[in-house]
Order: sequence, then structure tokens, then C-alpha cells
Amino acid sequence: MGMKLKNILLEGRVEDAQRYFEDSVGSWPVAEPGNAAGVGSYTNVEGVLEHFVKEDPSGNHKYLMWMIKTYLNEESTAPFEITSVIKRFHNNVDRLSVAFINSMDVFDPSSRVATSPRNIDSYDDLSYLERVMDEVDSKKTRKQKEKQAKAGVDKLYEDDRWLLVRPNTYEGSCYYGSSTKWCTASKDAPKHFEDYSKTGVLFYIIDKSKDVGDFFKIALHKKWSGVEQWYDRADDELTNQTIEAIRSILPKQLIHALEGEYNETKEEGSHILSLGEFKIKLDEYVNSTNGITYSTQTGKWTLEIRNGKWEWTGVDPRIEVDATPFFNGDPGVDVEVITDDDDLGQPAVEYNEYVELDDLHTDWLGPNNEYQLNYLSRDGAGAYHRFGMQKQFIRNIYIPILKDALNSDEVKEYTDLDYRTWDSTSYVSSYTFKYPPRPGTMTKRFVDYIKENPRRTSNQFYEDALGHPRPRGHNNMFFAAIKDSGIVKMERKGRQFVYSLGPNYEAWTKGKLLRQGRAHGNLG
Repeated sequence: MGMKLKNILLEGRVEDAQRYFEDSVGSWPVAEPGNAAGVGSYTNVEGVLEHFVKEDPSGNHKYLMWMIKTYLNEESTAPFEITSVIKRFHNNVDRLSVAFINSMDVFDPSSRVATSPRNIDSYDDLSYLERVMDEVDSKKTRKQKEKQAKAGVDKLYEDDRWLLVRPNTYEGSCYYGSSTKWCTASKDAPKHFEDYSKTGVLFYIIDKSKDVGDFFKIALHKKWSGVEQWYDRADDELTNQTIEAIRSILPKQLIHALEGEYNETKEEGSHILSLGEFKIKLDEYVNSTNGITYSTQTGKWTLEIRNGKWEWTGVDPRIEVDATPFFNGDPGVDVEVITDDDDLGQPAVEYNEYVELDDLHTDWLGPNNEYQLNYLSRDGAGAYHRFGMQKQFIRNIYIPILKDALNSDEVKEYTDLDYRTWDSTSYVSSYTFKYPPRPGTMTKRFVDYIKENPRRTSNQFYEDALGHPRPRGHNNMFFAAIKDSGIVKMERKGRQFVYSLGPNYEAWTKGKLLRQGRAHGNLG
């Protein structure tokens, strides 16, 4: 299947799912009180849909409609509960068979699932599917489970009493963390294990004799910065005094094995880089793209790397912005606006800012906690921890610094440019709204209609301008995107939403409305 056809298929499934969702709830993007589906008042149903789109493990949204139907049919079921079961099903689908299902005391043999066990639509009840997955897990022999779990750890030290392991998989963590309350070993919670593994190294210290009470299992999380956190079996963090007491009874060989494994992992470079190495990674990432473009109030700017410097150029050829992170080993981002004043005699723009890494604070963070700033904080050895991916560093730390320069009053005055920017609330939307719109398009017809008939609904637009009633949920993505753009605004009128010309309408008609994010490069 060609890439273009595949993308059309994926977008079609998302749009179909959204139409079904809205048709059931009766409103968008939030659920109205007393809706027919019974969804809680003012629930962000658009956010629920985006969660299902993001977490669908199939890669082609084939589970999306099933998840939405299950969410609507099963009261008080959280979206993450549904996606958790779907992931289990996806991982075990090859193990399902007619014989397996019929051997279970779960379904009537005449049930549809008995003949289509690998089809998710055969399961119309979440609890049934959970029971099937539990049965799949139970069919694994204890020996198989133990073998799989042991393969997921590195055994670093063992004697008659002590065992030191480093868990590399969630299954291994659960096996060696049994009989504890550690979140890294809890059932149906692999994300905790993944989060801890990203920020350092996990070690489990086990006293096989159990002569030390609740300390017979100790979890040690050693962060890339060297900070250590020790937890007992009840998941209570240990005091320094208790840690020292435990260290004093551990074999020296165990301590050496622990320190050696940590240092070796740290030196692999997969989680920690020197400042120069991190800069190289950033340069490699930018050069691997087809050019990063970013939309601001002073137009579109494109990044190129020349001789190690990051240079941004826009629509005005007289001006460029040098905004290079970590140039010549400096621990920060140096931003300088460079102007050509030979022809007009204008005074040069005096904008030169330097933001040191240590000055960065949580305002630069994105919504995901796994990208915390201390990933790039300096440790005692002068090394810097990776900020997730290079893309995340650029988007969540670098771009906010750059925006101050590109949107500054000095640059606006010099270029005589003042664009409006907007960002879509849906990452699957591809609308950009160029001006002028092509004749006959939804954009052209809808804006013209609202201009002449303000405070009308989308249903009225269909009836008056298109000559037929609007099918439930039809063109939902279009209406959401054009509202996000600010070309129109949406307001509540009773139980309906009405549209009028928005705050960015004038900028759009002047060709000065730009979309940020994925529609304009690699930063969305």
C-alpha cells in the first residue's frame, strides 16, 4: 500500500471514529450534561479520542472504533483501562484460536467469538476480553514464566545469601519484585518501570535468608546524576542512616558489582552525554530533516546549520537570527539578531541574549513528565543528561528561547511584519488555511456564509449554503481546525454552538496567518 493511500486510510478511520463518537454523545469537543451516551458532563471527549488514537497498538487504528464503543457502553471505565486491555490483546492475538476459546468456561460455544477469536469486534464486553487475556496468561506454565522473567534481568552477583539483579524488562521486574509494593513491579503498570529505567539504573538487592525483616528486598534507583534512592519492600524510601546500615552488611563483591554495572551503563552513552556529544547529536538531528521551519509573528523562519552555527532566515532577506545552542562548549543558547543596513540606513537591531542552561526552569517543560529539565542538568563530572530526544529538546527548550527573538518588537519594527499564528488542537489535522481559498472549497463557502450570516450554526450552514442537512459529525475536523485558526470563533447559544468571524480573520485575508506545529516542519 502506498504511503499516500495508507495516510488516507488512517485519517478516514479517525474521522469515522470521531463521527461515531459525536453522534453518540451529541456534542463536541466536550460532552453536554444529560447526553444520551451517559458520558460525564463536560468530559473532554476530543481528548479521549486522541488518547485512543495515540495508544492504539495496531499502527493502523484498527482497534479505534472498538475502543470508542467500549468506552461509551461501559460506564465508569477510564480510557487507560481500555487501552491497557487492548495492548494485551494485541500482544497475544497470535495465541488465540477456536480451540482455545472453546476450552474456556467464559463464552457460550455458539458465541461469535468462538469462530473469530482474533477479531477484536468479536468481543463486545471488556470484562470478557480481560478474562480471555487472564486465561492466556494462566496457560503459560510456571516454568515458562520464570524462564521469560529471568531472561529479562542481568544477574550481577549471587552467593548463598545475597542476590543482586538489574531488571531490563517489566516481566523481570515483576518476577524479582514479587511480594513488594514497588510501583516498578506492580501488575498492569509497565509505565512506572519504563519511567524509572529512563532516568537511571534500577537494582534489586535480595536477601534470600530474609534475616533482615522488611529489608530482605531492596530497590535501588541510581539516577544518571549519581543520586541514589533506596526503597524497602513496603516501598518506603530509606533514610541515610538505614542505607548505611544496610551497606555495612552487604558483601563487598556485591557493592563492586553494583558500582561497576552503573559506571559501565553510564559510559555506554545511551543516557548520558558530554555537552559536546549532545551538541553533535542535535546537529545530526537537524541535518537529517529536510529543514526545520517555524511560524512566528514575523513570518516563517527556516533553520540551517553553517559551520556549527544555527542560522534562521525568514521572508526578509536583510535579517537573520543566529541562535546556536552550546556553541564552543558554552552551556546555554546564544541568540543574536543580525541585520543588513547598507541600503536603507536603518539602525541595526540590537538584540543579543544568552540563556544559560542552569537558568532554565519548568516553564520550558512540555506536558510529559518524562522530559524533565534535570535530564540536561549538569552533574559533578560536568556531563549533561539527555533531554529525552533531540526533537523534544528543540521543541520544549530551544524554541521558547528562539520565539522571544523572532517575535520581538525590534524584529517586527525592522521587518514591518506582524503575522498571526495558530496551532491545531488535533495532531491528525492537516488544515493550514492558505489565502485566498480555492473557489468551491469548504473554507471559501463557510467563511463567506458566516461573513454574511454571523452567529449561525454549522447545521444552518449546511441547509442554507449546501442545500441539505448536515450528517451527524460530518466534517468535524474541518470545523475544529478553522475554529482553532481564529478565522472564525465559536460561541455557545443555548444548547448550540454558533460561529462568527474570528480574531484572526483580517490577518488571514492579508496572507499573514500561519500555522505552527507539524504542518510547517518537524516540530509538531
